[in-house]
Amino acid sequence: MNIYEELKLDTIINASDTYTRLGGSRMSHRTLDAMQEAGESFVDITEMSNAICRIIARRTGNETAFISSGAGACVVLAASSCITEGKKELADMLPDAGSCKRNEIIIFSSQKECVILPYWRLISLSGATLIPVADDLETLKAAITPRTAAIFFFAGTVYEWTTPALSQMIPIAHEKQIPVIVDAAAQLPSKKLMSYYTVSLGADAVIFSGGKFINGPQTTGIILGNHKVIDPCSYLASPNVHIGRPYKVGKEEYAGLYRACMDFLDSDETACFQRLRTILEEIRSSLIPTSGYQSHIEDCGRLGQQIPMLYLDFTDGRTGQECYDFMYASPDRVDVGTFVDGDPTGDCHRIFINAINLREPDIPVLIRKLNSWLQRGGQIS
Repeated sequence: MNIYEELKLDTIINASDTYTRLGGSRMSHRTLDAMQEAGESFVDITEMSNAICRIIARRTGNETAFISSGAGACVVLAASSCITEGKKELADMLPDAGSCKRNEIIIFSSQKECVILPYWRLISLSGATLIPVADDLETLKAAITPRTAAIFFFAGTVYEWTTPALSQMIPIAHEKQIPVIVDAAAQLPSKKLMSYYTVSLGADAVIFSGGKFINGPQTTGIILGNHKVIDPCSYLASPNVHIGRPYKVGKEEYAGLYRACMDFLDSDETACFQRLRTILEEIRSSLIPTSGYQSHIEDCGRLGQQIPMLYLDFTDGRTGQECYDFMYASPDRVDVGTFVDGDPTGDCHRIFINAINLREPDIPVLIRKLNSWLQRGGQIS
């Protein structure tokens, strides 16, 4: 009897994405073995964090790195670092940022208004005041004042459709000595992005989730970039009792992220992409032909990531939510991707399937259940 059986919980076939509500990604046996090894001994947590961060920073071409308990925690810590400017007496006061000379953080209004990914809310947990600005460079430049601590930018196609390019806004910020922090939590792959935002474009820090395409523990995230922004995070975070104390990372999670990150950096991305596309092609070719839907595969994810996605558009009036409810019901629960109202990446009559978390035994179950749904709506031709 495994742990889920003991708890009387259904396991779920994850055909949607690396969602937090489902547990993120599927860790490899190498990653799980590293976590078990770490759990069998004790170590100085700060020394372990520093050792791993040095290696990851070197491998990605960054000055330094910091690991916390998820990309969201990294957002709070990066914001806290910027408003306290490395001053410990100010760090001790957070989330009361009233004594911080610079306690305002600029974001683009369109990114704040994005209905599907409101992660900008996490910035305010630091105590910073958000300053939304219109999506143009002149307005951005005029909004920078002596109270500006940083500019946050959320990467991904859904965020960037109307904003100026990062390559244009970073020089404007740096001209006034304002750091730029990029939240790219879900943007991997490509692994080149771990240096692109900071080394190539010059952003001061970039944040990635450890529990998405890196395939590390869901409870990890990493900040990469320069010392000025990232070094203060050590004081702000656990094991110290400051604003980041709740964002605790255990020795097991450090070990897991390290192993997963090394394997990700060593991986053959072309082979991985093709493997995922082959799975989606197998699923698509196994679907029964009916008049009630159309399908196609795209070679990028919803946020522009370099991963293939299978889309089904229902032409018979049925909605993606109805399909989701059918697929998610017991037995053999399957999670497929849907689109909320106002989602610019798809409409309510569409679902998507992502192969990143599918195992070989999952595929026939997914196909059988999806075909059952399709048969309910159209006639077999």
